[in-house]
Amino acid sequence: MANEQKQRFDFATVFPPKGDPRRPPEWFGRALLYVVIAVFLAWFAYSSWWKIEFLVLDVVIAIFVSLAMEPLVLRLVRHGWRRGAASVVTLIGLIIIVIVLMGLFGNLLVQQVIGMANGLPAFYEQLAEFIASRTPWHLPAMQDLGGEIVKNIQTSWVTDFAGQALTTTVGLAGSFINIMTVLLVIYYISAAGPKLRRSLCQWLAPRSQRRFLFVWTIAQDQISSFLFSRTILALISAACMSVFLVILKVPYWLPLALFCGLVSQFVPTIGTYIGGAVPIVVAWGSRGLLMAVIVLVYIIIYQQIENMILAPKISQRTMDLNPAIAFLSVLALGAVFGALGAFLALPLAASFQAIFSASVKHYELIDSPLMQDPKPVGKSKVVEGVEAFNEHVVQPMASHVGSRSAKGTSARVRMDDPVMTIASQLYPTSSPTAKDLDESATVPIPKSASAPVRHRPLKGAETSDEASEGEDNPRKEWR
Repeated sequence: MANEQKQRFDFATVFPPKGDPRRPPEWFGRALLYVVIAVFLAWFAYSSWWKIEFLVLDVVIAIFVSLAMEPLVLRLVRHGWRRGAASVVTLIGLIIIVIVLMGLFGNLLVQQVIGMANGLPAFYEQLAEFIASRTPWHLPAMQDLGGEIVKNIQTSWVTDFAGQALTTTVGLAGSFINIMTVLLVIYYISAAGPKLRRSLCQWLAPRSQRRFLFVWTIAQDQISSFLFSRTILALISAACMSVFLVILKVPYWLPLALFCGLVSQFVPTIGTYIGGAVPIVVAWGSRGLLMAVIVLVYIIIYQQIENMILAPKISQRTMDLNPAIAFLSVLALGAVFGALGAFLALPLAASFQAIFSASVKHYELIDSPLMQDPKPVGKSKVVEGVEAFNEHVVQPMASHVGSRSAKGTSARVRMDDPVMTIASQLYPTSSPTAKDLDESATVPIPKSASAPVRHRPLKGAETSDEASEGEDNPRKEWR
């Protein structure tokens, strides 16, 4: 009978009571539930992403635009405006600016882009003749490159005109819906403001609320500063380039100037070279090699002026990003999210770096030869020339700019006082850093402290309180 009882299945092993050593820990059930929820959400996102992709992108665009609008909205609120009215006025102002720019330059831009596309075959033939006359290489004929493609496109357009018209109509309707969605979400996020943050923070513990507000503040500051400074620099670059191309009588000056201004500001490290390459090539093909060299010289000079004068003044609220990190972040987010990811890569990378720098503890560096380059044993003539140019040309120009050094324009972000206040509440520092040790205050020692101590006798005693020379005095060894 006992053996038969042992062979029966015991449900207590599946659901053991409290106190049973076979019972799993208390956190095991919650962890298992979290894993199931995470797997379900991942599967749902993977299977339904293509259905809600447009909505997610619209919301992301709206969040970034609303964060970029926040400084203007706050300025109006400080002057007595209600937040909803301030958000509406700011949004309408941005829409009016875009419409005015499109009305002034939209028609000219479209005409020049169409003319540039129509002139590509002639430009390609001129380029092929130039290369063939000066090098042993020969480019293939234009008809061999795109004849079949153009033929297929024209055939498809003729045979499927109704389908193309329907697709165009649906695309226009979808674009209108996307634009209205973005505008409405921008208004809702901007008008909510502190109310939205209170609604999110009421579900969090006080320490988690500080951490959430810390991340929100940094993201808002970096995104708004980045978009504002980059837009201003892009407009200045495009305006100067357009005036210069008009003076040189280079065709298609408007699209070339816009391309140069946008690419040079929103593509880190190599954006200047990519944005300037197209105007150089067009000037070479239309006006000759001399004009191309003149455009190249202009781009180099303007880049130096921008780095030393314009960027430090406009990008005052920025922090240095490593050019390699900035470039890789643009490539990575561009590959995942397309043009939108490439555009927003720099403010996201800057925000992450600022959060990481403020939340991670820093330690003193050890003394190692690997921490710095070896000392040079001599200087070449090239190095001496560069140092002389830097001493007599670059440094005097940079001294007129201010305390900020002349650096590149990849991306910079500054930690404001509110951000540092929240960071100090979240991550209090108990040990001094290298900067604190270097800047420690020096306290003067008064002369009286360094003078020899005079032993005074106790009140009512005839001798001072000193150790006697007796052998039995235990205080003798203390001296």
